[in-house]
Amino acid sequence: IPLLTDVIDVKPIDDELEVVLNSIGNRAQVTVKVTGRVLLMAPPARFKPSENPVNASIEPLQPKVVNVVKVVSTEGKAKGGARIEDAELIVAVGRGFRRREDLKLAFELAEVLGAEVGCSRPIAADLKWLSEDHWIGLSGRRVRPRLYIAIGISGQPQHLAGMMESRTVVVINNDPNAPFFRNCDYGVVEDLYSFIPALTKRLRDILKR
Repeated sequence: IPLLTDVIDVKPIDDELEVVLNSIGNRAQVTVKVTGRVLLMAPPARFKPSENPVNASIEPLQPKVVNVVKVVSTEGKAKGGARIEDAELIVAVGRGFRRREDLKLAFELAEVLGAEVGCSRPIAADLKWLSEDHWIGLSGRRVRPRLYIAIGISGQPQHLAGMMESRTVVVINNDPNAPFFRNCDYGVVEDLYSFIPALTKRLRDILKR
């Protein structure tokens, strides 16, 4: 059975299905027409359940599985307790932070806002500063919060693919040429080590937290 992933729209046209897919890290869309059986996979929360479900028949399949793999051991992924995909507010951190201990600046800001903390690939996969369930991107989690604050993240396509459906994006970076500034609603060119504590204090005063 053909498999299409990253499906964002489906339209039945006569005996065909017109399927729209995300491509190149959400930077392009591809439209394909398919006939017959096809398996479609969509990003989490992309489609809402139909209010008028249709009747459908289910055909059980009994595939023959040949066991050619020997499991030596298993190890679960480390979890940080965050369900980042469901977060309405996200503070995301990147390589702009020089030390693991400095991430407390982002966690303090997130606490004031009532937000979850996410990160780019290097923070979780390379440096291991945060567990992989915080990782947002093409190979990480897909999110669509009301507010996404990116701190010290350059904005590579692999990261953008995981957060492009955010409603409002704020980027804080000391590099005015960071690609993320071309993909945000508000941009702040400042040193995070001076700006984030000041922002947190101001928000704490306003929100009384």
